[in-house]
Amino acid sequence: MRKWLKVVLITAGSLIALVIVLLLGLAWYMKANKTAFLRQITDQLNENINGEFSIGDMQPSFFRSFPNVSIALKRVELHDSLWQQHHHALIDLDYIFVQVNTLSLLRKHVDVKEVALEKGIIYLYTDSTGYSNTSVLTGNAGKKKGSSQDANIRRFSMAHITFTIDNQQKFKLFQLDIQEMYGRLNSTDSGLHLDMRSRMEARDFAFNTNKGSYLRNKTLALNLSLFYKRATKQLIVPQQEIKIDATPVQIAGTFDFSEKPPPFFLRINANQVLLKDAASWLSPNISGKLANIQLTAPLDAEATLQGHMKYLDTPHVVVTWKTSRNTLVTDMGEWENCSFTGRFNNEMLPGAGHSDENSAVTIFQLQASLGRIPLKADTIRVLNLKQPLLHGHFESAFPLSHLNTAAGDVPLEFREGTATADLNYTGPVLKNDNTPSSLQGVVKIQNGGFTYLPRDLTFHDCSATLQFTGQDLLVQNVRLRSQKSALQMEGTVRNLLNLYFADPEKIELDWKIRSALVDLNEFTSFLGARKKGKAPDPHKKARQLSRVGKQLDKVLAASNVRMDVLLDKVVFQHFTAQRVSAALSLTASDLLLHKMAFQHAGGTAQVSGSVHQQGVNNTFKVNANIANVRIAQLFYAFDNFGQSALKSENLRGVVSAKADIKGNVLDNGNLVKHSLFGTVNFNLKNGALLNFGPLEDIGNFLFRRRRLDSITFENLSNTLQLQGTKINIPPMRIASSAVNIDLNGVYGFTGGTNINMEIPLRNPAKDSGITDKEEKRRRSRRGIIIRLHAVSGSDGKVKIKLGKGD
Repeated sequence: MRKWLKVVLITAGSLIALVIVLLLGLAWYMKANKTAFLRQITDQLNENINGEFSIGDMQPSFFRSFPNVSIALKRVELHDSLWQQHHHALIDLDYIFVQVNTLSLLRKHVDVKEVALEKGIIYLYTDSTGYSNTSVLTGNAGKKKGSSQDANIRRFSMAHITFTIDNQQKFKLFQLDIQEMYGRLNSTDSGLHLDMRSRMEARDFAFNTNKGSYLRNKTLALNLSLFYKRATKQLIVPQQEIKIDATPVQIAGTFDFSEKPPPFFLRINANQVLLKDAASWLSPNISGKLANIQLTAPLDAEATLQGHMKYLDTPHVVVTWKTSRNTLVTDMGEWENCSFTGRFNNEMLPGAGHSDENSAVTIFQLQASLGRIPLKADTIRVLNLKQPLLHGHFESAFPLSHLNTAAGDVPLEFREGTATADLNYTGPVLKNDNTPSSLQGVVKIQNGGFTYLPRDLTFHDCSATLQFTGQDLLVQNVRLRSQKSALQMEGTVRNLLNLYFADPEKIELDWKIRSALVDLNEFTSFLGARKKGKAPDPHKKARQLSRVGKQLDKVLAASNVRMDVLLDKVVFQHFTAQRVSAALSLTASDLLLHKMAFQHAGGTAQVSGSVHQQGVNNTFKVNANIANVRIAQLFYAFDNFGQSALKSENLRGVVSAKADIKGNVLDNGNLVKHSLFGTVNFNLKNGALLNFGPLEDIGNFLFRRRRLDSITFENLSNTLQLQGTKINIPPMRIASSAVNIDLNGVYGFTGGTNINMEIPLRNPAKDSGITDKEEKRRRSRRGIIIRLHAVSGSDGKVKIKLGKGD
């Protein structure tokens, strides 16, 4: 080995040995004088505080900061003078490691260069009266002040420290669980520069505990560089990156301690962050208002907080964001391809405070689509977040067929046509808010074609203008064409917006319907129970307007419709009427005909009644008053009223009648046979019976020389009782050209006929010249009177027998 290398090694080894010996000597020296050092430290600190500072133990720690010396202070506590009342120690730490200048120990003066705090709490407490445990740091003027050199702490660290600022007078609470923190502090005449790397969890960050905490239970990774300017007393946070729950965030701000209360300003920028994550950083009174808005893709957001650290101060918060081609999920459905910018501001009216009442959420230049329905809105505002109201201007234009893919369970299926909408909406945001909504604007439908599924009705060449006037809907210029009918309609729906979701059964639609021709055969589905709309396809994506579509079906099923109808011509099976006017209503289960008047078969009729819709077989009630109607056409029009004994081809004459009957009608419009009950009061003038079976049977039995297959009579009237399969016939006279018959009894459609007849043999032709009715009746009964009995035979046919029945 070369001599110079040997000298170097020996010298180095000697120096190392000397250092070790020196450190061991210092350790022994510190241990031997531990009591004195502890007394020196605590006495010096207690001279400058108004309370009690205590250290449980002190040990040297060489390897922590070799070759420097660290002093480990164990169980360090700092209590103010009122600690026994509030029990919040300003400092309560398991360990404080203090790095000191080794040579300063020999001079019995502790020169602190680095401080490390581990395991414990730092709690800055202020009670409701304004007293703070930080008063322990204000010093004691009565104590002797020594002259000592200030320690210049260049480096510091913390681990597992809970740092709390609890100001119960000003309702502020800041609590940070510091897992680890490393920092370097450089002090100059101009100020302080702090570089810090830390990982902590924000348990509370409440500027006003009544409003809740920001960043609650969020993990923070803070790599910060801070500057404090002595001249201006400002703490400056240059823009730099931190992480909130692993999300990168740019932060910048200032705290100005030259004023009281100190003002502060913070700016936070987050790019490509989910709205739900960004909202969770805010206090509950703000994030709760954003809970109903969900965006599936990230957005860019910026938040500014500006306020004062004073009693009950809520900072001025402004949050802005922007996104493109996102999906917005709301109660109305999913808004796809959504692009917009937005802004939250809790001081809409300057100087009116930072409250929910003075807060607003604004969305600008919204472009989106619900299903295949495009939607644009230049501005949407949600004002007064305590009771939020939404204000928005919406525009759209689309083919009607796109509505088929936008919602399930809807009662309409569109095939063709277009729609344009220009609407202004104002209404509540919260579900339980009963504030009236307002919708103003126009929806226009052109060249439409659709099927109304609950009634299986198909229309084409449809057009309409829907005019929204606030609470009400005016339906104007409606044109509908079915295969055979053409309708012109207009209507009004009062208070639609408030009742649409809350009370659809209270909705009332007033319609005016006009037409040159209506074929009621196309509308027989209204006689039966209402069918449901189409069900959504379970294999397809959830429909975007499902809530609106389902509710539309409920509204149309539960709402009440009043119709004022004027029709030039109406056709139904064999029935034809002209100049029809009607007032009718539709409810969830009934068709109510309040008043209908029309011309039919040369006469007039007035009808009222109802149909109870319960399925295939539906009950009805009718009150009818007809005048001067040709009876053959009347029977033909109503299929002989469900019986086969007396048919339209057997009758001639003009009838007037009043009927009060009830019965059953099938959902295809046909009467249920033998279902009629009630009374019919009729008067038949200039009548004739042609080929009427019972009279022909009498002709075969009597009066073979008289033509009973075709008899006429001037006047025939009675009040018949309809009882399903039977007709009760009160005593009545048939005074005809061929024979006079006095009869009464029961006629049975399916058996049970029991009619007594008295037939004078005198020929009515002999008394044709007598004008006095009583005299004519008296003479008709001169001579022989034959008594006959009409009964049902075993074969179901009516048999004529001699004699009077029982």
